[in-house]
Amino acid sequence: METLSQQLTPTDILNILIEQHRISSKLDFEADPDAILTFYSTINYWRNAGDLLPWKPLSEFLNECFGISITETKWKQTLTPSRKRTLREVCKLIAENCDYQDIKPIRILGNECLSASVFLTLKKYLKRRNVDVSNIKPSSLIAPYLEKYYSEMLEQIGIISKGSKIFEEFDYNPTRNLKPLEKLNIFDKSRYSFQTGEILTFRDLTMKIIETK
Repeated sequence: METLSQQLTPTDILNILIEQHRISSKLDFEADPDAILTFYSTINYWRNAGDLLPWKPLSEFLNECFGISITETKWKQTLTPSRKRTLREVCKLIAENCDYQDIKPIRILGNECLSASVFLTLKKYLKRRNVDVSNIKPSSLIAPYLEKYYSEMLEQIGIISKGSKIFEEFDYNPTRNLKPLEKLNIFDKSRYSFQTGEILTFRDLTMKIIETK
């Protein structure tokens, strides 16, 4: 019986962080899209590359993103001093505290269906991050959800795919002519429409996740 393993290793965590940076750095003019993240990258390098938050709010974000409850004291030990600590330490800590069950096919009309299980698991992950999943169906377009829940979508897609490159194309088209001050506000999600290449619906997304495994 084919399953989708959700046991995350430090390498999986690193790949997730790399993929988050690849996609998000295009939206933030203070981020460095050419930065190369490895286990040897310092926390200072990682934060500068992605225009990330200071260690305390960053630790809170990582707890929420991965559904973990690492203490503030442990995070401080891992993230500071930022010029000495490395991504290897961060990835190891997260992997040791993640608890995801493997995704197994569910039986539908007498047949085992892995895609249905992946779809429902993705909805569960998104709901955990306070995304309104009540109207999400396999045929639902993903672009509106990216526009409303950008960070949460990327986080959970990254986790369920273990950092695989799901979106070969992921472009941002301005919805209007932006004034200089508007360009600075990267949190205004109405500034962009999202172009996701061939992955248009949650069904497309589900099949791509399975394909990459």
